Amino acid sequence: PGHPPEQSLTTKGIPYMENRTDWNKHRIKRMLENSRYCGRDDFPPIIPADTFGAVAALIGQKSQGEPLSEELDSIRSKAICGACGVKYKRDGRSKKYEAWCCSAEGRITPKRITDQALLESVTDILNAIISNPILLELPSPHREHYSLDVARTENHINRELEKSEVDSDYIKLLIFGCAAAKYEACADTEPEYLTSQLLAIFEGHPPLEAFSIRLFEDTVKQVVIDSDGSLWLRMINGKLIQNQAGKE
Repeated sequence: PGHPPEQSLTTKGIPYMENRTDWNKHRIKRMLENSRYCGRDDFPPIIPADTFGAVAALIGQKSQGEPLSEELDSIRSKAICGACGVKYKRDGRSKKYEAWCCSAEGRITPKRITDQALLESVTDILNAIISNPILLELPSPHREHYSLDVARTENHINRELEKSEVDSDYIKLLIFGCAAAKYEACADTEPEYLTSQLLAIFEGHPPLEAFSIRLFEDTVKQVVIDSDGSLWLRMINGKLIQNQAGKE
């Protein structure tokens, strides 16, 4: 009793593969994480299924750390890396030290991002919008900015119609093509609608004393964290807003 399992297995000379009996904790961990050892894929069961399940739950709990608060989980679901677009994750394996980082291997921010810093940064930007809703405005789009190709196609249609013998099938193709090009060139009205929706929410909204899950969920599409640790909010209308107060 009291001996590590890898030491006991090595002492007893139990092989983990042919002619190899030098067990270590990593080999045992790999076994405990592989479901074939509890009888899957026609392998004989070595580890009881309930033991395998309990170990898997324990490993998962240790790798994830403490469960996230509702506020932090809300931010996590929308947080992405500004450098590569991959989701951000929270490294909370240590109870005394947590940090947010890009889930792409090897990409870290030079400045540690803590839970408190993340909550405060997002709340500061939301408060900046509350005090100045004009931040939500998008540049005015050009109304029906038709391309040169559209103008040429329209002239082509007119010339075809002036001919004594009209090829109706060909003209139909030209008209459909011209209509499609015009449709693409027309300004997308959805961002304007979403901007008016955002303005209705933020105008007259009382300043936040703490992070608001409801306001965040209703108005923010993404939390973009740059490689230098600076933070932006991409609102549901596509507008990117940074915390100007935090900029140097």
